[in-house]
This record gives sequence, C-alpha cells and structure tokens, in this order.
Amino acid sequence: MATADLARRAEAGAAWGRGYSARMSLTQAGPEELEALRAKEYNATISHVDFVHDELWILRVRADGGAPEHKPGQYASLALGYWEPRIDDAMEPGIEERFTKLVRRSYSICCRVLDDDGNLVGSPHDGELEFYVVLVAPTDEWIPGLTPRLALKREGDRIFMGRKAAGRYTVDPVTDPASRIVFLSTGTGEAPHNVMITELLRRGHTGPIVSAVTVRHNRDLAYLDAHRALEERFPNYHYLALPTREPDVPKRHLQDLIRDGSLEASLGADLDPDRTHVFLCGNPDMIGLPETDGGVEVYPERTGVVEMLVERGFKLDRRKDPGNIHYEEFW
Repeated sequence: MATADLARRAEAGAAWGRGYSARMSLTQAGPEELEALRAKEYNATISHVDFVHDELWILRVRADGGAPEHKPGQYASLALGYWEPRIDDAMEPGIEERFTKLVRRSYSICCRVLDDDGNLVGSPHDGELEFYVVLVAPTDEWIPGLTPRLALKREGDRIFMGRKAAGRYTVDPVTDPASRIVFLSTGTGEAPHNVMITELLRRGHTGPIVSAVTVRHNRDLAYLDAHRALEERFPNYHYLALPTREPDVPKRHLQDLIRDGSLEASLGADLDPDRTHVFLCGNPDMIGLPETDGGVEVYPERTGVVEMLVERGFKLDRRKDPGNIHYEEFW
C-alpha cells in the first residue's frame, strides 16, 4: 500500500466502512445490533494513540478491571469485530458468515521505556498495556483482518483485549546480572525488547546489553529517542539502529553485525556462549530456524542469525531443552 496522508486515508476508509456496514446491516444487523455487539464483545478502551506515521503507530489499551499480569516479553491478544470499518477497500472472503465475530491477533506487549520525567517505565503502567503496531496491507494471497480496522480507531474507542498474557519469550533465563545480553529485532519486533531491557536495567543488570533493530527508514524508529536516553544513563547499554532503505546509509542486516564484528564491538566483549544470551524477535528469515529432515537439522538457504550463532557454540532454547538463543517469530 502506498504511503498517503493519514487524515485523507482515514476519512476515505471511514466513508467506505460506513457504506460497508450499511450494506451488511441490511442482512446482518442494524445500528442498535452493532452497538449491542460492541457492548457484548469489547472489554477495554484505547487510552492513547501515537501515529509515528500513517502505517506505524503506538497504541495503549486499558482493560476493564485492570491489565492482565504478564512477564516482560510476553504477548496479549487484541481483537475487533468484523463489522468494524476498514481503512482499505479489501473484503475478506466469507465475511457474511463472520460478520458478528471477532478478528484477533496476538501482539507482544511493549512499553514506552521512559516516563515523562525520564524514569524507567515498566508495563503495565497505570493499568495500561502498550502495543507497537504496523499496518498490514492486503495481498493477492491474504487479506489481513485486524490492522486495517485498528488504523481507524482513536482514543476512547472500545476494543477487545485478552484477559491473559502468554509466551515463553521472557528474560527468565537471565539469572546472572553480569551476563552479556544481545537483543536483535526487525521492525516492530523490538516491542518485547523494550520491556525486557527496562526490566533488566531496573533490577540492576551490570553486564553489557546491546539492542539492534533493522527498519526500512529512519522514520520507522519510533523509540529511538528513548533508547538514546538510556544509553546516556546506563553505560552498559548500547542501541544500534540499522535503516536499510535510506539513500545515504549503507544497507546492513543483523547478520552483518555478527560477520564483521560490529556486534562484539558494541557489546565490548566476545560473543561467548558460556556468558551470553541472545534474544531474536521479528522476521523469520532473520531468525532462520532449522527444520528437521530425517533427524538432521537443515537450515534455510538464506543464512539466519541462529545458524551463525550455533556455529559459534550457542544453542537454541527449546521447551524442556534450555539454550541461550531465545526467539519469537512474527508472522
């Protein structure tokens, strides 16, 4: 989807959505029924929306009765009804049968890192959960259901949020405060890392911490200022931002940081598997998990971070088989 002015797109999407809802309500539900569906299905309120740009935004949600308990790095589900308007003109197949149901998606819980006074912020903060959301455009093969609807929501709008958080991707394995910690992410994959990093710094982690993220453009670095502020306050923390489509910036991927030694230089220490935990979140191609073929692990044709680390003596962290490479794939 081409980038366009948010207000123009929102108005166009809302107009299309009103027409869509009107058409569907002729056979499915009228305005009163739609409001009844919202009252029945939604259990939270959007308390803050910050549009980084028209395809990327930060969302805070306050659940009725308080935010669910969670560990740093876990995820929660958000949902809207299929009856809600979309910002684009796509229409899901079989929408008539799903019209009164919810379209759900899990999002890693994020946090804003620092409060207005510059202090470390955990999550939840004041009963809110924060989420880092990118607008997903429809393709010939797939029509996303949630983000094109979420893009039209504003502060005060109602939404569904799951009552429980889940996920094994946490900082629980980090038990040595002097250990070396590396966070590698693509795009909004840095959402859980924001919470993990603030948690480690809050509890006094003394070992070096490096967080590196690849994005397409500088404008996609929504938390850049917060991480730069962390660097000034905590000498053991470093943040590497890698835009891949800026004309005056050499294109580099996270794998390149390992190949050329930049990651170790920022860490100020070797990538020693006996003393280091690596957390990977985002694009599955970056992570590069192996598949088992006849009892043999086969890595993707394109070399991912996992393969590079395993060659250095690291081990994947799997259920009932602990390791020091922790991962969370998006999509």
